Amino acid sequence: MSKRPHALPGYPRELLLLSVDPAEEVSLHDQLEQANAGKYELRRIQQLSQLKLLDLEGVCHAVLLDMRIERSQTLDAIHWIGNLHTKVALICLCRNHEQLMSYREVIHLVDDYLLAESLMDGELPTRISHAIRRRLKEYELLHDQALLHSLLDNIPDAVYFKDKKSQFTKVNEAMAQKYGLSDRSILGLTDFDLFTREHAQPAFSDEKNIMTTGEPIIGKLEKETFEDGSIGWVNTTKLPLKDAKDNIIGTMGISRDVTDLHEAQENLRKEHNLLQTILNNIPDQVFVKDGAGRYIGANPPQVKFLGAKSEASVIGTTVLDHMNDEAAKRSHQVDLDVMRDAKGLIDFEERRERPDGSEIWNLTSKVPLFDDSGNAVGTIGISRDITLQKANELKLRQTIEILNEAQLQLIEAEKLKTVGRLAAGVAHEVKNPLGVVTLGVEYLKKQIEGPRALLDLLNDMEAATRKANDVIFELLDYSAPHEVSMESGDLNGLIERVLALMRHNFNEARVTVTSELAPELQPISMDGSKLEQVFINLFLNAISVMPEGGELTVRSLSTRMQHTGNNVSSEMTERFRIGDPLAVVEIEDTGHGIDEENLNKLFDPFFSTRTTGNGTGLGLSVTRSIVEMHRGYVTLENKKKGRGACARLI
Repeated sequence: MSKRPHALPGYPRELLLLSVDPAEEVSLHDQLEQANAGKYELRRIQQLSQLKLLDLEGVCHAVLLDMRIERSQTLDAIHWIGNLHTKVALICLCRNHEQLMSYREVIHLVDDYLLAESLMDGELPTRISHAIRRRLKEYELLHDQALLHSLLDNIPDAVYFKDKKSQFTKVNEAMAQKYGLSDRSILGLTDFDLFTREHAQPAFSDEKNIMTTGEPIIGKLEKETFEDGSIGWVNTTKLPLKDAKDNIIGTMGISRDVTDLHEAQENLRKEHNLLQTILNNIPDQVFVKDGAGRYIGANPPQVKFLGAKSEASVIGTTVLDHMNDEAAKRSHQVDLDVMRDAKGLIDFEERRERPDGSEIWNLTSKVPLFDDSGNAVGTIGISRDITLQKANELKLRQTIEILNEAQLQLIEAEKLKTVGRLAAGVAHEVKNPLGVVTLGVEYLKKQIEGPRALLDLLNDMEAATRKANDVIFELLDYSAPHEVSMESGDLNGLIERVLALMRHNFNEARVTVTSELAPELQPISMDGSKLEQVFINLFLNAISVMPEGGELTVRSLSTRMQHTGNNVSSEMTERFRIGDPLAVVEIEDTGHGIDEENLNKLFDPFFSTRTTGNGTGLGLSVTRSIVEMHRGYVTLENKKKGRGACARLI
């Protein structure tokens, strides 16, 4: 049968009568009709076994038990129906009070009893309705209690109730197990019996305050300390416990053990502090950005690099909000590329500019930031300032270049020594035979008065031997050990003497000479005869490149060494220091200039731009040797303006 009688108020309510007497059914039916209680439908069942076959909640609202049946059946019926704890009310029908008292051991299982001798007219349906409502309320109460007990017995949190003395009056199984006690042995104890005073006293004070103010404590983190030295952490909520009249009679609480969580949080906090300490103190820039390249974290070096005042002023911005140069744009794009491709870039160099415009070099690594699902959602980066390293690398490269240049010079010097020794040997071997030839030619010229052609031949032989002799003397001069006799002298005066000495050479070559000699030029330490040879060689070299005539300008000036930067020769860097006084002589011609491929060969021995037979190619090499003996420096290069070359002695 349907359970609708319980679901739909006003629906005819079913009543089952357990009785062997048909007259009892008729009597009850008549009483219900007389009371106009047509909403009840009465049906009689003779045997308890028949009743046990039914789903009581599905077929009736109440069972009327005629206690005139056998005592054993009566007791069995009362026990069976009462222990079902259903919504079905149990009402016993007794002849008199004595019969009822004979069943006093089970009377507590009965919802109501009706005494036939004292039942008033019309009272039956009212008593039945009251019993049904009472049974429903008791059922709901029992159901709620069952739910509460099920919750208390199965929840892992500790639940407890205390009286006004903070003594436990009830605890759940979880709390009893936590403290190694039974739920009964813990009753009457206080926190002072379970914990040290360090925890018990604050807990006791909290409970007193709750009972005084009626205000609960929600989600308080408490440290539990025990006599054995162990420590636990709980998240506690405590409420005032009230009776039916809303009077506070104690407290109740629930505590969740969060020891593992607290330890994990504490370890996480320590790790966070350690990481933060590292990030705040390492010199490298560390940053974290979201998918749009916006900062979500930056350590102090990164904040300083951006020119910002604090991390808070950086959060939510991009690098382009602080720097807007091309390098910043490239860096921003790299951030987006790393996240898009989910692939990191390790140890790449970035040239950047600080907000103040100064240059900085960073060695940077950027890797994608992943969420819990493995999706790239941002970028993590670290940059190391390698500006000093780059500067040192540049200095190292420059030093290597200087060393390579010095090595080449040493190799070249050794070659020149070898050539010099060879030249000296050849010159000595040729000098004496050549002298014999020269004397023989001179003798023949005096003795022979033959044809003109013969005399011309002897003259040519004499000129050739004289030229060969000049070459030999130049070779000997080049290869001979150079010694200088230094004394203070007037460089301007020496230049003027050489110009006067070579006046005939200039006139014959149609070369106009202009001298611009600085009067303030101080005397220098020099070997006059050697320097005369230097200027003669340079003047002759200038005349040779102006076959159609031209202009020669000689100027002197006094200055000081200004710098030793990249554009200054390593030889000058070795010879001079910043601030050293310098005497400079410049000799400019208006010739055709020097071919680019010959600029580095001009001072090589035996190299000459003249035609074969015009010069030995040793003049400039000897010139450089003499200048270097004076700890000086000589260059020969094309003029920056106009045609011609410029020789510069320092």
